[in-house]
Amino acid sequence: MEPSALLGGTRLGDQRGWVNACSKEAGRRFCGKRTPFIVHWAIMSELVKSAFSRFVRFLSQMWAAEQVAQGGRSRPPRKTKKPLQSENVSSPQGPGHGSGQQIGWLREVAEAIAIALVLAFLFRTFEAEAFVIPTGSMAPTLMGRHKDVVCDSCGFRFQVGASEEVDKITNRPTGRWVIGGTCPNCRRTLPLASNRDGAPPTPSFKGDRILVSKYAYHLWEPERWDVVVFKYPGAATTNFIKRLIGLPNETIRISHGDIFVKGPDDHAFSIARKPPKKILAMLQPVYDDDHPGQALLNAGWPERWSPDLDSPDLDSPNLDSEAATNRASVWRLDALKREWECRAGGQGIDWLRYRHVVPDWDAWQAIAAGERLATGSARPQLISDFVSYNTNESEDTPFAPLFPPRGDQLGLHWVGDIAVEFELEVSNAESNGQVVVELVKGGRVCRAVIQALDGKASFRLVGDGIWPEDQNGPETFSTALHGTGRYQIRLANVDNQLALWTNGKVAVFPYRTDGWHGPTGADLERPIRIGLRGVDARVRHLKVMRDVYYIAHDARFRTFMHDFDWSESPYSRVIWNGNALERFRKMVGEVMSDPSQWAFLGTGQPLEFRMQDDQFFVLGDNSAQSEDGRFWTKEHFVRRELLVGKALAVIWPHTWNWAFGITLPLPIIPNFGDMRIVR
Repeated sequence: MEPSALLGGTRLGDQRGWVNACSKEAGRRFCGKRTPFIVHWAIMSELVKSAFSRFVRFLSQMWAAEQVAQGGRSRPPRKTKKPLQSENVSSPQGPGHGSGQQIGWLREVAEAIAIALVLAFLFRTFEAEAFVIPTGSMAPTLMGRHKDVVCDSCGFRFQVGASEEVDKITNRPTGRWVIGGTCPNCRRTLPLASNRDGAPPTPSFKGDRILVSKYAYHLWEPERWDVVVFKYPGAATTNFIKRLIGLPNETIRISHGDIFVKGPDDHAFSIARKPPKKILAMLQPVYDDDHPGQALLNAGWPERWSPDLDSPDLDSPNLDSEAATNRASVWRLDALKREWECRAGGQGIDWLRYRHVVPDWDAWQAIAAGERLATGSARPQLISDFVSYNTNESEDTPFAPLFPPRGDQLGLHWVGDIAVEFELEVSNAESNGQVVVELVKGGRVCRAVIQALDGKASFRLVGDGIWPEDQNGPETFSTALHGTGRYQIRLANVDNQLALWTNGKVAVFPYRTDGWHGPTGADLERPIRIGLRGVDARVRHLKVMRDVYYIAHDARFRTFMHDFDWSESPYSRVIWNGNALERFRKMVGEVMSDPSQWAFLGTGQPLEFRMQDDQFFVLGDNSAQSEDGRFWTKEHFVRRELLVGKALAVIWPHTWNWAFGITLPLPIIPNFGDMRIVR
């Protein structure tokens, strides 16, 4: 766990103190907490007007002098209301004109430069400033120093942290080398240093350079889920960046990966729900079907998406297995195009399901040896809080042999907040045609049902202990889907709410539960399903994602980051001898595949933090590697006066050293694709 201190920051204490002192008494009575911003804006406005007028006079005088030098008539400068006494306003034809005019030019140039410097200083101090992210506590939302990798097996692009290669204070090399990282898509561990035969090491890049608005919180109150820059409470000279989770006078609870809040007048906690834009910004990759890993498939590894041959339709629970098989068999995979085709096969729903079948280190070692994987060796697992950024393997030499990821790097927690997106191409739809997208969490089924012809849709909840938050809400809503055509569809089940996007149009459906429910066999065998009834269509570009999982780790325990009772978990049986790490790694896969060992996931106590006036609670998106409010010993909160500003955009991600298939000696090609708004 490394603090996410922002290098390249500036000391703001003196400048802010001066402005605040100017307006502390009468000014604050007039404008409240927003007075400092008004003072800043007034100063800058006057300086801009002054600089502009001086610049215009400077250009006019240069034009006049040029006309005189060419022997022509010069047009006199534009008259001003009252020239300054120090300005040279004598006629260009007068005695000593040449030297006086030259001195005037120099003075105007010096004034223009000085004004520009003052404006830049004020803008940097009070309005906006660029910061560099050195560590990965906010990954993958914001990248610290990292390696940008394209998997040589599946072609999926991902990032691996490399902050340990340089000291975060001095920016000098530490002598450590990141030699490996694991792909989140196919789980192949790749060598990243000079231990590949004849291959150069994968370069390490500096972190994202972001633009921070320093005036935002003078105009508006900070909002939950903002990405904020602030002075670290334990050392006010160091800038940190985290996500704002808790507001003043709230009590914050972290439990099973979610955030719950209780206001001063509330009697119970309620879940903190992210708005749709924040959901999209914080989703993390689980599997992209456009990059399946051909070596895996050639060795006998199963497809993660497959027709659902076993599970009956919830609308017709008495269907026999033969009928279910006949309905499911209408799905056909075009492996070359990576698209599934479905032809309407009757009155029932034809299901395509996802199973989280991930290969481990041993499977990849067998593939490297040219072996074919044994039938039945691929077992589905629960979706976990795996983060590829945290799989960085570092050694004191770049030539060290590659070794498997640790068990904790594979993800120890089940994540039930998941999402799926895909492209649907409808070629024919019957009058009763439907498109159904289904997500399972804790055995409870959440569905979005869309009528294929008119686009009317509804949400449906199936299971005990789950019901709509608004019992009187509308039963149906409109979507962008209308008959034949291509549609981008995404369904997310995050923070006890369903969010459905169709061609960017979003509908949200919050619901309530009677408490946390642990994973079931349905979470293992069919956490995600896509169903068609009376519709001929193709499905492509399938992507599975998950929400950020905030770990309620008790700082008193020095073991791996976790939020369950370690003594009740199977991992407590590991004897930490010479092969303990190997045993731990294998056990994680076994536990995530075996429902009989999941009881411990419901153990442990949530973490709670109470805020007072002008106190804010912050967490990092990369919960397993974030030094945040959970672990600060002096103060678990950020005081209002320590807030520096709001992160606006990634304005300069790392540059590339290649373009149009040509490798360049230096990384000088701008990375426009990763420039983005920070949400």
